[in-house]
Amino acid sequence: MKKTDSSTAILWIKRLFIYLLGLYCMAIGVVLSARSNLGVSPVGSLANVFYQIGLAEKMPDFVNLGNCTMLLYVIYILAEILILRRDFKPLMFLQLIAAVLFGQLVNLAGVMLAFLPDPANYGFQLVYIICSIPMVAVGVMCYLSPNLLPTPGDGMSIAISKKSGLSLGTSKVIFDCTMVVISAVVSLLYFHKLVGVREGTVICALFVGMVLKQMQKLWQESLLRFVERENKVVRAIQETLGGFSTDSKGRPKVIVTIGREFGAGGEEIGERLAKRLGIEFYHRKLNVMAAEQSGIPLSKVEELESHKEREIVRDFKTSAYAMTNDALSPEEELFVAQAAVIRQIAARDESCVILGRCADFVLYDDPNCFRIFVHARPHARIARIQKKFNLSYEEAKRQIENTDRARAQHYRHFTGREYGTQKYYYLGIDSGIIGIDESVEVIIEMIRRWCDVRGTHPLTIL
Repeated sequence: MKKTDSSTAILWIKRLFIYLLGLYCMAIGVVLSARSNLGVSPVGSLANVFYQIGLAEKMPDFVNLGNCTMLLYVIYILAEILILRRDFKPLMFLQLIAAVLFGQLVNLAGVMLAFLPDPANYGFQLVYIICSIPMVAVGVMCYLSPNLLPTPGDGMSIAISKKSGLSLGTSKVIFDCTMVVISAVVSLLYFHKLVGVREGTVICALFVGMVLKQMQKLWQESLLRFVERENKVVRAIQETLGGFSTDSKGRPKVIVTIGREFGAGGEEIGERLAKRLGIEFYHRKLNVMAAEQSGIPLSKVEELESHKEREIVRDFKTSAYAMTNDALSPEEELFVAQAAVIRQIAARDESCVILGRCADFVLYDDPNCFRIFVHARPHARIARIQKKFNLSYEEAKRQIENTDRARAQHYRHFTGREYGTQKYYYLGIDSGIIGIDESVEVIIEMIRRWCDVRGTHPLTIL
């Protein structure tokens, strides 16, 4: 028992350390951007204007950047109460702790960085702003990882989103723009010019989230392991399942999941396989089911499914979602809904074929899941796409490259695995060499042998 208590204490020490480290890194970023005299991020811009007014009025030392930030965060909490009313939960008052901690860490960072000279020219001002961006990004990543207390700045965007029904991205834009406008008005009324909120505010607003997304790809998984927390997508899947789970009782059924390269004929193979086995084929039907599960319009689901945007564009559009431990981006909401639907299907007493949707990952631990990856050489895939969509050679090649890249990025983002890695599948099959019909026969034979090993034959070959 003592060992368990000791392990628990160490775990919470690690979580608290990472949380405080995150807040302190954010504080350093705030101080650096404030020292630039080009403005701080929108969420703290009004506090910076108050601080600049305090300097101009030669107010006592306690009217510093950290205390102004703390006061502004208290105002945010009051605003949350007004916005949410009955939906404001008592636990949300714990944001006060985060407000005090962050405000005092800003003061500490100010003392620690007091040796830095005031920027002598515009170039050095930009250097300070540029240096502040990764510090804030690292800080946000660290403070979010233990999933302890949100800052009131995050709470405001979430409150607006919940009350208005708007997406978090839109709500954050509204909140940021409102704070910038208020800060600019206060600055103009007092200084008759912009002080404490300038182009640096815009730079921070644009780039902190993007830098954070890139850092999360590199280090978030290791950081989450260190604090022994799951990411918000996994948490959302666990909450969405609502009692549904995969069939761990080994009942006689087969769930075939098919991953595929674009143009390798995976959809055609899946359809023919399901028909031969006399079982359900889930592909586009999953879009309808996921739309119903998530509340996302079917047209939006199909748009997200196409993965048309390049990763850097998606990162920019969804950067606001990376800065919270609660709200999911539309792509994350869709993945959660699809995962829940796939798990619900797997819990039924039916065999089926599921195409794509990271189903091989979602059902990786299901004893009834037979995982396949269909691939083909580039010339075979290009020829198939040319014929299917009546495209030129170059157009077909470009479409294959873009689709494969988008699928690989999507798969890696949600699974942490490389798309098509053979060790995750029971069978990898080259449809370009043996053809569609023969691919189906090979799969059926492998499933039959797999059932021999399991000792159950739930399928009838038609």
